[in-house]
Amino acid sequence: MEISENSVDSKSIKNFETKIIHGSKSMDSGISLDSSYKMDYPEMGVCVIINNKNFHKSTGMAARSGTDVDAANLRETFMGLKYEVRNKNDLTREEIVELLHNVSKEDHSKRSSFICVILSHGEEGVIYGTNGPVNLKKLTKNTSRGRLLVRIFHSTW
Repeated sequence: MEISENSVDSKSIKNFETKIIHGSKSMDSGISLDSSYKMDYPEMGVCVIINNKNFHKSTGMAARSGTDVDAANLRETFMGLKYEVRNKNDLTREEIVELLHNVSKEDHSKRSSFICVILSHGEEGVIYGTNGPVNLKKLTKNTSRGRLLVRIFHSTW
């Protein structure tokens, strides 16, 4: 298989039909209402997609083929789930830290959740900005505050 700009580095499932299953507030769901998460906020929330494809020569990291397709699919998926999607491309480690710090300062009181997806190279405990690694703990220290937070890190090793 030839790798191209539009290649995707994931497997497809033949005859798989995607279905959106809407949550049930009924008592027969098996989920205790005391332990369920409130999802009836005015807004679903923000989804930040950081797509790092091209890296500085000093990192020794190759460009990530197929990542633009992954980012587009994620954007479509989260927009379909009514998230405010913000795509950012080729951010340095400093820009990633600054972006997430700025998002953490926003008023999220009307949002049910925050999702951050980082498509990049990575290693144990770190993800790569275009100019080098950043510790995942540094990225997640300003998040949550008792609210639902979803973090998705996709990296090629």
